[in-house]
Parts: sequence; structure tokens; C-alpha cells
Amino acid sequence: MNNGNNTSGNNTSVINSPEAFADFKENASAKPSSRKNAAPMRLRVFIYLALFCAFTIAVLWLFQTVFFDRFYQAIMLRKIDAAQSEIAEAWEKRDDESFSARVFDIAGDSGFCVSVYRIENGVGEIEVRAHESPFCLVHNLQSPEQLASFYNGAGDAGGAIFRFDEQSLTESEDGRTIVSARVTPYDGGELMTLVNTNIYPVESTVSTLRIQLGAVTLILLLASALLAVLISRRLSLPVSRISERAKVLATGDYSVRFDGGGSRETVELADTLNAAATELGKVDAMQKELIANISHDLRTPLTMISGYAEVMRDIPGEMTAENMQIILDETSRLTSLVGDVLDLSRLTSGGIEFRPETFSLTALVAETMKRYSKLKESEGYDITFSADSEVFVLADETRVSQALCNLVNNAISYTGDDKRVAVEQSVRGALARISVTDTGDGIPEDKLPLIWERYYRASEYHRRGVVGSGLGLSIVKNVLDKMGAAYGVSSTVGEGSTFWFELPLAAPPASGEASEQIKGENDAE
Repeated sequence: MNNGNNTSGNNTSVINSPEAFADFKENASAKPSSRKNAAPMRLRVFIYLALFCAFTIAVLWLFQTVFFDRFYQAIMLRKIDAAQSEIAEAWEKRDDESFSARVFDIAGDSGFCVSVYRIENGVGEIEVRAHESPFCLVHNLQSPEQLASFYNGAGDAGGAIFRFDEQSLTESEDGRTIVSARVTPYDGGELMTLVNTNIYPVESTVSTLRIQLGAVTLILLLASALLAVLISRRLSLPVSRISERAKVLATGDYSVRFDGGGSRETVELADTLNAAATELGKVDAMQKELIANISHDLRTPLTMISGYAEVMRDIPGEMTAENMQIILDETSRLTSLVGDVLDLSRLTSGGIEFRPETFSLTALVAETMKRYSKLKESEGYDITFSADSEVFVLADETRVSQALCNLVNNAISYTGDDKRVAVEQSVRGALARISVTDTGDGIPEDKLPLIWERYYRASEYHRRGVVGSGLGLSIVKNVLDKMGAAYGVSSTVGEGSTFWFELPLAAPPASGEASEQIKGENDAE
């Protein structure tokens, strides 16, 4: 017996019911009703790219034509403000020669006309004139009233923008001639700076941009159509290949292989479908083997019942108790097999309702062991049960008994020539563990995860076949999974196997008393 390296039956991923398998095939071969309404991938890609191009072109048209003049004026005003700030900074660090030179540099770099007036005791005198154009407004400004207007406007607002009509040189809200006036105080007086420039009409530039954008629009539309075809072809071909091979898989050909190619998503999809095809192939083979095994197991007791019934009918003196017992035994065996198949079907379909309650697990196991007294007496089996103390658990008592019986039946079927089966109860923290150990040939490590599957049967190993239908471990797995119980198996080839499951401990019922019968049962064993 080897109790190490427990392996849970939850580690396999197999479609685990004929119903699920049939549904998979039906769904895979069914034609979706929305297929006619679904747009092809190429058309979708083209539409998406066309929408993106339309959005890009619309943005370009808005910024390069509709809002171009506003952006142009905003940029010029920002440059004028920057020039004013540079002049004010140069005045703070001034000496006469360096300030004039700096003002000329600013005017030359920006293309603006600049006039700087020093105002002391209410009298203004020109400090620097740096004009890039002899026809600028401030260059030809001679009116004291206009200078006073600039000063008052700049002084009241801390700086002001004046707009003039380019032809009449009169103030206008839409004028293209701009004068920026700023007054900067200093020790002993004030400095008024006038920066003048013309914002030239951009209609011709906008017209040129419109022609260019028309050409760009046509180029983008053609490029998007070509790009849509290339991208959609690149994306749709792997999906189309996978779809065609999936149709082959739906017909039952599980040898088909999927090739994703292209993107990572299609590669992952192909790998998933390859794994599904492999598992479906295993399930199909196991299903066929199960049908063959069940057919054989059903035929054997039916043949025995039919044969003995005919002998008892046709041959005088054969109506004996022994022959009747054989018929009864075979009927019981047939009933057990049919019951297991029905139980498994109901468990997998959710047709059985579980009712957790607190009960004595020790008493349940002891009572279950009494059912095997006939085997112990007539067949010489050594079936023992050991428990340190009585424990109570919270679970479905009927289903726990069903799982325990199937594990004991499995152990009896595969135990060694000494016919020993040991059932042990132990406590592990907040859990009660039931272990069932046989002394048979054991199970190879690579087969341990498979023994819980309903379609798997380790027929190549020695099986005594005294009790059980061959579906016991599948029933155990489904019962314990439904209750959320942990379970597993450890096995050593040539020494035997230990199957176990664990249930949460519970406090004894308030009205219950510890069973005095348990001690006697353990001593009798």
C-alpha cells in the first residue's frame, strides 16, 4: 500500500457525457440562422477603413480650410505677445546699445515693426524704431491722439490689441493690420511698446489646400480599398480554412488537423480545436468501448437467466433451489448494472438532488460493511474497517453510501489473491477521510487521471469481476464532484491501490449520542 503522491481525478479535461458529445456534434453541424445576415470579413474591414479615412479627411478639411484662418491669426497673436515679452525682458537688462540691438534682432527675426517709447512725467519720446516695412502703421504714425489712444488702452488693460483696416487705416474689428500696445513701468517712468504687423489674406492658400486635399482624399480611398483587400485576405483565409476543417470534424472525422497561420488568435484557435479533436477522438473510442462492455455485461446475465429457465422448463428434476438462486443472482447483477447506468446518467444530467445533513460517518461505514458479510463467508474475502473514534460529517448520507459501496466494489474486483480489502477512517484537521485499499496489481502513474472517466476501463489489468458493473469510479467521481468533496488515488504497480475521499467534519446532533455499536464492530473486524 502506498499513500503518497495523491492524484486527483479532476486533472483531466474530457467531454464527459454522451449527451454533451451529441450536443457538440449537433451544434457544430448546425447552420446558424444569422449567417445570411452576417457581413463578410472583407466587407467589414473595408467599411472600417473607409470610415477611418473619412474621419481623417474630415479632420484635415476642418483644420486646413475651415479653421485655417483662425489658427493663422491665433498663431500670429501669440508671436506678437512673445515679442512683447522679449522686449520687456531686454529692457530690464538694458544698457542703451544692447537694448536697441536686441529690439532690432526681435524685429528682424519676427518680421514685425517695433516702436518703443519712453514716457516720463507724461511726456513720451521715441526710444527705438525697428521697422521691417516702411509702410507699416506705427512707422508713419504722427498723431498724438492715436499714441494717447494706444497708451490709454494698454495702460487700462495691461496690454491691448488694436485692429485697423489695411486700406483706410481706421480701427475695425475685422481689420488685417494689428498693433499690440503694452505699457511696462520702471523706475522713473513707463515704457510703451508698439508691435505692428499685417495678417495677410489666406484665401489663396486655402484654395490650394482644397485642391491638395481633394487629391489626398482620392488617394486615401484607393489605398484603403487596396489595404482592406490585403488585410481581409490575410485575416479571413486562416478562419475560412479552420471553418472548412471544423465541418469535417463535425462529421466525426477526429483525425482532422487545424492550421491557424496568420495572427496569434487564429493560431490559438487552431491549437484549441486540435486539442478538442484529440479529446473527442478519445471520447468516441471510449464511448464505443463502453457500449461494447455494457452490451457484453448485459448479455451475460440474460444468457444465464434464459439458459437456466429453459433447463428448468424442459428437463424434469431441474426445478431446484440452486438453479433458482442462480437466476436470482443473475437478475440482481443485471439490476445492479442497469441501476449504475441510470445513476450515472442522472448524476451527469443533474437529475439527482443532494440533501446535506449531519450524520455519523463511522456508523454509516460500519453499517455498509455488513452488506459484504456474504462475500466474507462464502468467498473468503478479508474486508476490514478501522476507525479511531466516531465522527460526524455534513453531506448527503445516501450519496456518500453510494460512493463508498462503489469504491469497496472496485477494490473487491481488483484486489490480489489474498482477497484483502481495508477500509480506514481518519481525521485530517477539519476533514474526515475514508480510504479503501486493495492489494491488487496497482495502476501505472500515467493511467491514474484516466480511471475516473466514465468511458475509461482498465481492461488490460487483472479484474476479478465478483461485484460491480465497471461504472463505479465514474459514479464516485460525479457524486463527490457534486458535493464538492476532495478525492484521489495513490497506487504502486504490484502492491495495490488506495482510493480516498474527504468530507467536512460537523458537530454531533444535539439529541444524538455516540454510537456504542462502533467499538463492537471494529473489534469484530
